[in-house]
Amino acid sequence: MGNNFNISPDQMDSLMQMASQKMGTDPQKLKEQMQSGNMDGLMQNLTPGQQAQINNLMNNPAAIEKLIASPKVQMLLKGLMGK
Repeated sequence: MGNNFNISPDQMDSLMQMASQKMGTDPQKLKEQMQSGNMDGLMQNLTPGQQAQINNLMNNPAAIEKLIASPKVQMLLKGLMGK
């Protein structure tokens, strides 16, 4: 999955795992849908507020960078990766 963010493949896999658990879907299915740009199947399981948050985040690379750089997310990523 090509991205313009400073996210390592391990971090991306960890995020996919966490997101798929939260969304109640398979990590591979989530990854495939993100790569294809077809998120409709995943978005329909979310509340309208959650959908709006994700859409806003996906349209703002600076916000994603800020989120990834936050200490809480870094701790979460380290925990998910067993480091």
